[in-house]
Amino acid sequence: MSVPDPNIRLSNAEREILIGRLHAATEEGRLDLDEFEERSRQVYEAKVYADVEHLLADLPEEGRALAAPRRPKAVPEMVLDPKHSRVVREGAWTVPARIKVVPKHSPITLDCRHADFAAADIEIALDLVHSSLRLILPRNASAVDDGVRLHGGRVANRSRQSADGPRFRLTGRAKWSRVTVRYERRFLWWRW
Repeated sequence: MSVPDPNIRLSNAEREILIGRLHAATEEGRLDLDEFEERSRQVYEAKVYADVEHLLADLPEEGRALAAPRRPKAVPEMVLDPKHSRVVREGAWTVPARIKVVPKHSPITLDCRHADFAAADIEIALDLVHSSLRLILPRNASAVDDGVRLHGGRVANRSRQSADGPRFRLTGRAKWSRVTVRYERRFLWWRW
């Protein structure tokens, strides 16, 4: 990772990353609680990178990075099984590696535009009965639906193959149901 320009201002997210690094060093026994408290105060008062570089100088090399490493999140399988109800997942939520969708007479919307992903490959296991699933993808994602068995329903997959984002794989069956996979729609300044 390249070292940021020392004159660039710190963001709130970068401050939280630094506090996390200091916390990890405290848990390892490299800093005592008084040092952690003092350095944390200095991180929150810092304006630019130059103000915080010295706070990590006596810690191991990996502790000097200002960006947090991406760790796989241990997220359990999600099961959505509504009956005569509507389910909507949107905003900032974590998409697990496997989602089981088993609705009866229910519409489900999985809006992944602002979600975090626990894995690069996500399986959505379907067992739809008189229901619908709408999957809204972020721009860099793709979806494959060749594992869905239909009985009086349809699958409309409007995604394109993308190599740099999460990949969804739809499997299972849809009985008298509809599955729609699409990206965000835009009209002037409206988005949905």
